[in-house]
Amino acid sequence: MRLTLLSILFFILVAGCVPSVDTNTSIIDDLNELDLSDSATEALAIGANNGTSAFTYVGLGLFTIGAIMFATVMRDGGLKLIACGAVAGAVPYVVQSAYFSIIVSGALLIALLIALYHLWWKVKQSENAEEETKS
Repeated sequence: MRLTLLSILFFILVAGCVPSVDTNTSIIDDLNELDLSDSATEALAIGANNGTSAFTYVGLGLFTIGAIMFATVMRDGGLKLIACGAVAGAVPYVVQSAYFSIIVSGALLIALLIALYHLWWKVKQSENAEEETKS
């Protein structure tokens, strides 16, 4: 089972890292005809693409390390790294999404609800402990 999982992950890693060859020379023609007044816009577009691929590679690396850890050493740590890899890979797409504010608001609301539940649980636990000591 572990060997099968590791071979599948290795295949995904190799398939994801193989560059695709573009035989279209329109990119070279576009660079030759590039107007210098648009250089700032082009630089921002290149920076955005590099940022996206950086997050993708970090996510892929975390996922791979987590999968190896899950298959061999620690299951809990491996699952956490796999989840972190998925989140890291999704960050650029979430930030560039039109629904970014809704996603962030929902995440903050969920974190607030979890914090309120934790506080309620602590108060309830301390009340139960006081009742047991009185009895």
